[in-house]
Amino acid sequence: MDFRDLTYILAVADNKSVTEAANKLFISQPSLSYAISKIEEELGVKLFYRKTNPITLTYAGQLYVETAREIISRMDNLKRQLTEIGVGEKGQINIGIPTERAGYMIPKFIGKFHDVYPDMEIKLLETRSGRIIEDLDKGRILIAVLPGKDEDYPANMSSELIYKEKMFMAAPQGMISPEMIDGINSDGLPRVDLKKMKQMTFLMMQKGHYSRLKTDRIFKKAGYVPKNVIEVSSNMTALSLSVNAGMGVTIVPERAVKVFADREKLNLYHYKPEQDTWNINAIYKKDMYLGKPERYLIDLMKEVFNQNEVMEG
Repeated sequence: MDFRDLTYILAVADNKSVTEAANKLFISQPSLSYAISKIEEELGVKLFYRKTNPITLTYAGQLYVETAREIISRMDNLKRQLTEIGVGEKGQINIGIPTERAGYMIPKFIGKFHDVYPDMEIKLLETRSGRIIEDLDKGRILIAVLPGKDEDYPANMSSELIYKEKMFMAAPQGMISPEMIDGINSDGLPRVDLKKMKQMTFLMMQKGHYSRLKTDRIFKKAGYVPKNVIEVSSNMTALSLSVNAGMGVTIVPERAVKVFADREKLNLYHYKPEQDTWNINAIYKKDMYLGKPERYLIDLMKEVFNQNEVMEG
């Protein structure tokens, strides 16, 4: 068994298809099928149920994949350590981050990072939160930048707070009636009573995004599940459909408010007596080695975004 064997088995396990795995590995499907058969023959066990669609792992396959991921993770850690000792800080850092958040956060620190580590490439995986955690767990990325709480992440993950981000409700002019207003918060913005908004239409992120998990928790605390929901794939879409099309109200993070094109049309509200926030975290596997560049990247994000909060606060 060699390192290539581990890569082949993991590719099939992750893609649940020999054909898809072969495409990702840039080899022919017959070649990969033959290689998998030879590995199983050498081990004396079957690793996959081939008659299922998609392909699934046998119990032996599950044990193999679990160990293979650990071996590859250890090898990656070793490579990063040896790189620092030997040729210096060169290489690539794979980061998982939601698409809209990438557009907001990355430009604020990437230049300073490359000033210090000009030979380190930042490679982004931009997708939904659930997929990012999956890719982090499987070793496809090294660091994830996501909102959430520690309990939202798998037990084998560590998280570090980058900064706390404010949350607001946005609505088109005239949609929030005076009867729904419960007071004024200390920053001068009106506060709504969510219990009086049960019949409203809410624009919410699709499931699989931490934004949706956050809003589900907000309404659970208010004591109900909204009946009229329009699901969207981005906070910017939610804002546009709310403010420009009058299709409903939405709860969005401040970074979406800051970059919204029609800010003068925004009608913002609070939905709690105090300012609601959520944590934006750097997440990585507990057994993952963070070299000097990775450590600097996380600390730089903390510095940049906490400084922004002070300046804009």
